[in-house]
Amino acid sequence: MNAYEAADFIEECQLEDAVGELSPQQVAYLDKTLPDWRDVDAEAMRTEAWLQELNVGYSSSKESATTWLQRQQQRARAGALPRERRAKLDEALPGWLTA
Repeated sequence: MNAYEAADFIEECQLEDAVGELSPQQVAYLDKTLPDWRDVDAEAMRTEAWLQELNVGYSSSKESATTWLQRQQQRARAGALPRERRAKLDEALPGWLTA
């Protein structure tokens, strides 16, 4: 299971739980295997996986995607962002600097 599939699975479980479609056994299994499943931000998981795939220097082990992108914007505005990274970001995320 890749990060996108995991995010989809967790999001589906969260939605099913919200409307009471999960059995007590399913909830118990999720609580045991994924203790924080209710609090996972599936969209953030997908965004982080996507940024890592783009190979633009992002690592989810260091900071959130939002914080990382803000830091890249600050560095670019200060002229401190490496030219190669700026080019990759420009290609992968048009308008990233003004977002």
